Formats: sequence, C-alpha cells, structure tokens
Amino acid sequence: MKSLIHISNSLNLTKQEFTTVEKHILLITLLHLKNRQGFGVNVDDKLIVTFPATDIKETNLVRIKDSLDKITSRKIFFDESTKSKDYFGYIVPFTYANYEAKVGAHSTITVELNSRCNKLFLELANGYTTTDLQTILSLKSVHAIRMYELLMMYRKKNEWLVEIDRLKGLLGLNLSAYKSFTDFETRILKYTQKELSERCGLYFDWEIAAKERKKIVALKFSIREAEGLERELLAEETSKTIDYVSSLGDIQVASKVRAACEKYTLSEKQIQWILASQERISELIRIDLIIEDKTTKGKGPKNRTKYLAKSLGLDKLS
Repeated sequence: MKSLIHISNSLNLTKQEFTTVEKHILLITLLHLKNRQGFGVNVDDKLIVTFPATDIKETNLVRIKDSLDKITSRKIFFDESTKSKDYFGYIVPFTYANYEAKVGAHSTITVELNSRCNKLFLELANGYTTTDLQTILSLKSVHAIRMYELLMMYRKKNEWLVEIDRLKGLLGLNLSAYKSFTDFETRILKYTQKELSERCGLYFDWEIAAKERKKIVALKFSIREAEGLERELLAEETSKTIDYVSSLGDIQVASKVRAACEKYTLSEKQIQWILASQERISELIRIDLIIEDKTTKGKGPKNRTKYLAKSLGLDKLS
C-alpha cells in the first residue's frame, strides 16, 4: 500500500526554499499529521512529530545534521492577494528539529511546527492535492518533487496554464535564473519530464501559451498519469466516503443515498432494495464515485444507469 499524503493547495502554491532532504522531512511530517487534517480543524494545537530517521532515505549523518540545522530557518513565501486586497508574507514552518540515536535502538527525528503554519498544514477546506510519498522519495531533484506536486494538483483538469515567472517562484528559483528559455526548458522542464515519466508514471508536455514581443512569458502543460495511482487515489477517497456514511444515522443515510439515486433512472423498488443493505449502500457510493471519476476524465460510461445497474446487480431484480 502506498503512503498517500494530502497537501493543502494553500501550501502547495507557496514558494519554498527546501533542499531535497528537507522536503522529505516536510512531507513525512505531513504523513504523520494526516489523521489530524480535515475541514474546519483546530489550528491552535501544538504540533510535534517524531518518525524513524530512515524514512528520509538519507544515511549520511553530516547531511542529516546540515538539513536539520537549515530547516529551522527555511522560509515559505505565501501570497494570497486578491484584486481588492494585498496579503503576502514569509513564515518559517519548523521551529525545532533534532536527531536521536541510541545504541541498539532505531534513530529518530523530531520536529516541531510553528503554530502559525498549522492552517497551511492541516486545513483542507480550500482544496488539497493527494500525492504518493514513496514516489516522491524516489525523486532525485527538489525541482522534480515540486513539479510532481504541482502537476498532481491539476491532473484532473489534464492541463495547467502558468506564467513562467510564477512557475519559477513555485519551483524555488530566482526570477533571474535561466533567463534564456532554452536553458530553462533543457535544465528544468526536460529534466523533470524525464524523471517524472521514469519514476512516477506521470507524463507531461508543454507548449507556449503567451509571448511579449519575442519573450516567452507563459506555458500550458498537458498532463497524463499512469492508471495505477489513479485507482489507488480513488480507492482511498471511496474508503473515506464509506467510513463517513457508516457514521451517519438512518435518516441521513437514506437522504444521501436518494441524492445519489437522483443522478440515475432507478425505480422505487430498486432504491428500496439498495436501502435494505448497508453493503449495497456502500457499493452504491463506490460505483457512483467511479462513474464520477471516469466522467471527469472524459471516459464516462455512455449509459450511466445501465453501468450502475449492472455493477450493483439491479439488472437481475425481478
């Protein structure tokens, strides 16, 4: 089972200064905070996370020491400005970090989060991106990690339009870096394209979206990914939905199921048959999620009701 983590879109769209090892620490921290993430969460809690040092895939103690030293001063730049209001700033997410290794015991890393970062790390109400930690840990470049996170954010839309200066910022690059588009394309885009296709099964291409005179100022990315991860993401979302339904009362369950049934042409007898079994209710929700996921990707069934009926066994009711 892969280790799926949720990155709030607010955090994903910040400019970050982390190295590859430091980024691993941040993402492993997110994995350990996963059960505390959600919608309308308490963001005032003190957050301290301890995990095995082997998780960061780095064995050199000098590099580990250097990473823990620098991660407590690395800044995240956020910009949530709107047309009517400017709101941006910097924040240091990690206030404390240590490494501990005892003879005959596993080594551990402990980090403490700046409480002002709790909302960025925990609150998912404004959208979030699901990524696979093991896939990220296989990537060699922090730029490849950031491209993976950003492209996964737009994977359901299959495309992403972005200004080059904005993209550079999201990748942690200075605007003065790679002034030549050819250099930027060769050293960043083509390199990350190769690494993501080989290690993640995530495929992307780009085309020029806008120019100012002869200068290329914006790109449009097209995104495709291997079906394996799509299935796992769907499975996790399905599981979360079924757990949620199991926690509801009978009246609430009936209301939720009827809302789903309204998408399809079902008889009252078929609806009552579904409502008579918790297993059928869970299966209805699972199949409905699959249909919605396929439809979002432009691969939806020609006849939604027929697909649902066959999957649930409704077509066999007398």
